[in-house]
Amino acid sequence: FIGQGLAREIARTNLMLNYYTQFYWKIDLHNLLHFLKLRADKHAQYEMRVYAEVMLDIIKKWVPMAYGAFVEYCLESVCISKTGLEVVRKLIKGENVTRGESGIGKREWDELMFILDK
Repeated sequence: FIGQGLAREIARTNLMLNYYTQFYWKIDLHNLLHFLKLRADKHAQYEMRVYAEVMLDIIKKWVPMAYGAFVEYCLESVCISKTGLEVVRKLIKGENVTRGESGIGKREWDELMFILDK
């Protein structure tokens, strides 16, 4: 197919699954880290998670400060809704808060309590 002028990436689609091919990938660090955040997530396909873990090891050696910030602010951070934050503030004040009075759904409540180790 390549001899007929077809681009390599198009010709590759006709190969059987057991053929090895090579490709070049250009990406900036910001988008690479975003890609790895998605692929290293516990919900990602196992093979993609393994791939992401290997790439994260490379990034850790290549750009250690960026890797540290990425782990701190992206990989090991949590996102809490506005209502969830109100619950956290009440708990800090020592108030007793129940799911029913908070207005939070069961799944979000369970996730919030998991984050807070409650």
